[in-house]
Parts: sequence; structure tokens; C-alpha cells
Amino acid sequence: MKKNERLCAQPETGRTEAGKYDVIVIGGGIAGCSAALASVRHKKRTLLIEKLTVLGGLATTGHITIYLPLDDGYGRQVIGGISEELLKLSTKYAYHGVDISTWKEEGRRYECKFNGPAYSLALEELLQSEGVDILYDSLFCGAEISDGICRGVYVENKSGRVLYACGAVVDASGDAEVFFRNGSRCIAAENSLAIWTYFSGIPQHSIVQKRGGADAPGLNLVSIGTIDVTADKHIVTEPYYGDSGENVNRFIQDSHKRLLGVLRSDPSAAPAALPGMADIRMARRIDGSYELSDKDANAHFEDNIACTGDWRRPGPVYEIPYRTLFNKDLRNVLSAGRCISTSGEAWEIIRCIPQASATGQAAGTALAMALDCGVDVQDLDVMKLRETLKADGMILDVNKG
Repeated sequence: MKKNERLCAQPETGRTEAGKYDVIVIGGGIAGCSAALASVRHKKRTLLIEKLTVLGGLATTGHITIYLPLDDGYGRQVIGGISEELLKLSTKYAYHGVDISTWKEEGRRYECKFNGPAYSLALEELLQSEGVDILYDSLFCGAEISDGICRGVYVENKSGRVLYACGAVVDASGDAEVFFRNGSRCIAAENSLAIWTYFSGIPQHSIVQKRGGADAPGLNLVSIGTIDVTADKHIVTEPYYGDSGENVNRFIQDSHKRLLGVLRSDPSAAPAALPGMADIRMARRIDGSYELSDKDANAHFEDNIACTGDWRRPGPVYEIPYRTLFNKDLRNVLSAGRCISTSGEAWEIIRCIPQASATGQAAGTALAMALDCGVDVQDLDVMKLRETLKADGMILDVNKG
């Protein structure tokens, strides 16, 4: 070997423990980032595991670069806490910040657009500054579970297959991976084909719908396809479910074919960046101790740990019960983001960025408290959890009274 070379270490095999943490968060999307922040702010040694090379998930790598509203559409803010903090962070290094003084004006909503790469770097900077350990390029591939307690998680990376021991886990994978690998009952949703990407030049409006707002000079952020499942039936004869390798692979390749169709039809269109992950909106979620559904619009729950309006239109507000974050099987694992227990229109709302952050903060806080109290997540004093969340800036009980 030459002086500047070294012999490669053989990959680890079997049960090799690489470290131990109080809380491990699976998934570095917005839900995972919020959960990790909440956990470390409550004095827990926290590891965030991300399979890609940047933070933000669909918000950044998937090019869904719009931070949807924190309000109910009628001038009332219904989401606060870390979600509001991360909205402001999203424009820290691009688009000159967020002017929150105007969001209550008639016709405006508390939302913004952001630059994905800049946001990824801002998220990493924030988490590292607060003491969260981040493990990139590492794929969650299993958990060591006994008697309903997750005692560690396995990842695959350049070191091989290694184990990180833990006291508790936040499943912010977007796919309920920890619950699914445990054999817990999970549910998948049908998705239409839609892909977000950046183009230089001006694509045909009949094919590509431009997004207005502060996009980078010379680039248009565009969506190809539709988020309306029924409207896409004439193109997609077999629905996409994000719960199997075969389905995700088909979704990605069909998305690429549709992009090629744009290039063939419009010589002026030149792709500048493709999403680094499948733009599947709703993949696999847990069947939790409570399922939030359409019937719960404007309902009040004594155990609500977050609230949300409808990002698509002014209208009902959902309070999110703590029970949607867990099931009966796992005693120290909570879900966060789009894989909590929801269905129908409620799932369509809960899957988005602000809601992911809110449920992430609730999950990270709850697990920190459960570890302090030495109790299972099902037995946590929810009233004390709610008091803590409100002290940390969360908005609760919007439908009470």
C-alpha cells in the first residue's frame, strides 16, 4: 500500500453495539428533526438516524419546498412551538426571512416558501448546536425488541450492520418502519403519481404547473402530475402504495417517464434537479390506540397534544390526541409525522410539514418525560405532558368550549 492508503476494515457482522442513547429518532425529516430537538432540550442524549445525506426529508430532498399554514384560514394561529420555530428557520439563509407581521392580513396565511438546500443546512446547524448527534447515510433495518420494549435499533452503513442501544425510539420514518418491523398492524394509503422538480427554461403550461413565489432566479419549481387521486385514474391504472419495494420502484420509474415526456415535448425545458426520494405523500402508518378521522373535525380531545387547520382551505381545526402516536404493542416507541394513526381527510392534513413538526415535538417530549418517570408511553401522565408542551410554546385546546 502507498503512504496515503489504508486497508479497509471488514464490515461488522452480528450484534455489534456502536453506541447508546436515551432517545433515538428514526428519520431526519421535519418530524424527526422536531422530535430530536424536543428530546435534547429535555436533557436526553439523542441520536437522529437519516438514510440520506441531508435533513428535511420530503420538504427538502423531495422538493416540497413550501411550509404550509400554521393557522385555520381565518386569522387564528393554531400551531406553535417548534413548528413555528422551524418555519422561521426555513428562510434563514435564503429568501430574506419571514415577515410574520403580515400573516393576519385578509387573504394571507401563516406560511412561506423556502430553498431546500439552504433549509437542510440550517436544520443541521440548529440540531448540532443543541447537541443532537446525527448519523447520515445509515438505513434503519431492524430493532431489538423484547416484552414490548425496543432496546436498540440496527442500521446498515459503510461499517456494516451495527446496533445502537436506546431507552426509547421515535418512529419518524414516514413509513412506520419500527412498528412494521415489530409485526404491528399498519395501514397503507393509495397515492397518485406526482413529482416535484426544478426546471430551467419555461416548460409548457399545459404539461407543467408552475409554482409562484420566491423560486431561485432562472429556475421554476414545478409539479408534474396531480395530488387528486381520482383525476389521475386515466393515467394510472394501478394505484401506488408506498408500503413495498416494488410499489416505490414503480412510482419512481413512472415519475421519470413522465419527466422524459416533458423533455420530449418542450425543447426549452431543462431539468436542473430531480428529487432525491420518492414523492409519495402517504405511505404506511400505524393502527394506533386512536384513529383520527374526518368525523373528528372541530372535536375536542382532553389528551390533545397538537392542533392543525386545513392547509387547502379555511375551515375545520383538528385536535390531535396523544393516543394517535402509539399502539398497544410497543411500550417505549412513539410515531411522529405522516405515520401517526389517522385516516381519510385527516391523514391528508396531518402528513404535511407543520403537522409533522408538531407531532414530532410531542413525541420527543413525551418520551423524555416517560424516561424520567420510568413509565410506558401508554401510562404517561398526559396532563403533565400537555402542561410541558404548552410551556414550550405549543397551542392546544383550540376546540374547547
